[in-house]
Amino acid sequence: MPDQTKERIIEAAYRALVKRGYHETSMKDIAAEAGVAPGLAHYYFESKEDLMVAAIEHACEPAIQAWEQAGVSLSGPLPEDADPLAFARMGFALAKQELKNYRSVFLLTFDMFGVGIHNPRIAAAVRTFIDERRAFIARITQGVIAGMAEPPASSADAIAAALWGSLHGIYLQKVMDPDFDADAAIDALSEMAITFARVTPIRIEEEG
Repeated sequence: MPDQTKERIIEAAYRALVKRGYHETSMKDIAAEAGVAPGLAHYYFESKEDLMVAAIEHACEPAIQAWEQAGVSLSGPLPEDADPLAFARMGFALAKQELKNYRSVFLLTFDMFGVGIHNPRIAAAVRTFIDERRAFIARITQGVIAGMAEPPASSADAIAAALWGSLHGIYLQKVMDPDFDADAAIDALSEMAITFARVTPIRIEEEG
């Protein structure tokens, strides 16, 4: 069936891109990996960029399902009775599990980030990818801020950006060095974030 063929091409693209990287993988390579004619790959996908984005989305599905099974929706609001701090702790725990179970996803993700620096089509996909995940962290952060005795000087969006950047910096270190203790780094980030949320922030005014 056509849909099965398209899915096979996407899965083949994922395998090929993880093995060889974006710049060393051609549409012909992907078609060969899928066992289809190159013209068929072009029939479903106009360009390698489109196929890379589809491969990333496909690869992220198991991780997203794992989050949803744990009661965390990446796109929806927090449940009305949710404890934001509990969700934050769960998020850090799931981040550690995600890094263990889906390392190849991160290989492709960082490849996509690098390609996006000079490729406008991939850059647009990268921005969407980042915006969606940053917004998810911001929703949890906003819930945490709502329960604080005094709101921090930084906005929920700014805090979310800092946390997203810190997590992906940890992910990158693990991708580059398999011996790097990513769990300890994520635990340290979690400890800093939770401690920050529990302590009433002190606003420091500039002198002068």
